[in-house]
Amino acid sequence: MGVDQESMTKFRKLQNKLSPLKNCCCKNQKYNVLVTVVHPCHIKEIQVKTRPKSSCKIPVATIVVIDQSEIERKVMLWRGAAFWSLTVFPGDIVLLTDIIMYENLWCGEIMLQSTFTSQLLNLGNCSALNPEEFYPIVDGEVLRGLLAYILSAFPHFGDIPRRQVQRLDSVQYVQLDQLQPNTLVHSVLKIINIAILTESVYSYRGGNQRKIILTVEQNRDQHYRMVLWGAGAAWCPQLQRKKDHIWDFKYLLVQHSSVSGDFELHTTPWSSYECLFDDDKRAIEFKEKFQKSKMSHMQVTKLSAHLEEKCSGVIHVKAHILELKFTISTGQYKQVIFRADTSLECVLASLPMITYSGCAKCGLELQADENMIYKQCIRCLPYSQVKTFYRPALMTVEDEGYEIYVHVVSELMEKIFLNIPADWLNRLVVPSSDITYSTIVADLCHLLLADTEASYLLEIRSHFVLDENSCPLQKDFHLLNFHPDL
Repeated sequence: MGVDQESMTKFRKLQNKLSPLKNCCCKNQKYNVLVTVVHPCHIKEIQVKTRPKSSCKIPVATIVVIDQSEIERKVMLWRGAAFWSLTVFPGDIVLLTDIIMYENLWCGEIMLQSTFTSQLLNLGNCSALNPEEFYPIVDGEVLRGLLAYILSAFPHFGDIPRRQVQRLDSVQYVQLDQLQPNTLVHSVLKIINIAILTESVYSYRGGNQRKIILTVEQNRDQHYRMVLWGAGAAWCPQLQRKKDHIWDFKYLLVQHSSVSGDFELHTTPWSSYECLFDDDKRAIEFKEKFQKSKMSHMQVTKLSAHLEEKCSGVIHVKAHILELKFTISTGQYKQVIFRADTSLECVLASLPMITYSGCAKCGLELQADENMIYKQCIRCLPYSQVKTFYRPALMTVEDEGYEIYVHVVSELMEKIFLNIPADWLNRLVVPSSDITYSTIVADLCHLLLADTEASYLLEIRSHFVLDENSCPLQKDFHLLNFHPDL
C-alpha cells in the first residue's frame, strides 16, 4: 500500500522517536509506537460527565496491538480517533503518535490511549509490506525487526488475503450482484420501500435518531437493504416523495448484515444522492439494462378493442396525447387548455396557472388572505407545511381514431414533466445561466402535444358502468403510470 507525499512529510521526523511498548510506562508522557494490530474492536458510545448536572456521549474504540518486545497492549481511541478502528485490520503495521499510558484501576491493567494530537498511519499488512518504502518515515531496523517477529509469532497473518486499497477519487459504480464486503461503491438504484424503525434508536449529535432502511433494487424483485446513518437520515423526506424513481448514490459502504449475512449498503460521511430525470443518460442506461424486460413483456391493448369489450380493469395503451385540460378553482380563468397548436410562449406564460399551493401532507388546495398567509388544512392539523403542486389534468388521448379522456393526478403530472417539482419552476438550472426549470417544463409540455407522430405507453385504470343492455352509462379512465421512453 502506497503512502502519499503529504503523509511522508508529516511523519518524517519520527524516525528516531519510536518507543517499544515495554517502555511506555510513564504517566503524562507522550509516546510514538510502531506496532502490529492483533485485533480491533467495535466502536461504542459512552456517557461522559462534562459538568455536575450535564453529560454527553462520545465514541470510543479499542485496538489490541503488539510489537517485537512481546508486550501486548490495548489502545483506547477516543472521540474522532475511535473511527480509526474501522481502517485497520489484524496484521496491519501502524504508526501511532502522541499516545499516553493509562492505568485501569478497576482491573489493574496498563493501557495506552489517544490524545487530541494523536495520529495514525497504516503502513499496510505485514504479509504485503515493502519496508524500503517507509524508510523515510520509520527506522528501517525497527520495521524489519517488527516484521520478522510478527511473521514468526503470528504466521497466520501471512495467510490473510491482500486487501484492495481504495481512494475516494477512484470509487467505481458497481452492480448489486457484484458487491464485495468492506468496500466503497457508487450505485444507480431504484427505491422500492422506506422503513423507519421506531424500536431501533442510536445517538447522533447529542440526540436520538431512528434507523432508516431503504429497500432498493436494480434487477426487478432482487431486493437489497440500504441503511441511512447520521446526516443521511435527512434525505428521507425527499426520498419518500420520489420513492419509485431512480437515484444515483455515491460513497456507500458494503457490509454483511449481522442478522442475515446478506450484503447491505450503508451511508458514510462522504455519501451523496441525486434523483435522476427520465432523460438522464444514467436513468436511460438503467432502464435499458435492468427494467427493459418488464416493458418488453407488457401486453399493449388496442383502445378500440377495450372500448368494445367494456371491461373494467388496468390496461396498457400506446396512444397520442391530443390535449391537456387544467381546471382552476380560483382567479379569472376557469380552465387552461393546451393543444398541438398552443405556442411555447403561451405554455410558458400559463405555467403559474397550472400550479397551486396546498397542504404538503394531503395536497388540498389552500386559499391565502390579503397578506398571503395560507389557511390551515383542518384535517391535517397540527401539520401546517405548504407546498406547490401541479394541478390535476384531464388528458385526451387517441389511438387509431378512438379517443378517451383520462384523469391525471398531480404526482403523475410531475412525472410527465421529468420529475421536476412544481416548486422548482423559478429556480435556475445552472447558476451561471438565465434558464429556469419553468422553461424546461414548458418545452416538455409543448413537445408532448406538438409532436403528433409521438405515442406514449400509458397504464390506465378503466371503470365502466353498464345498463341492462350492456350500454355504457358511465366511463372513467385514470392514469396510473406514464412511460415517456416507449
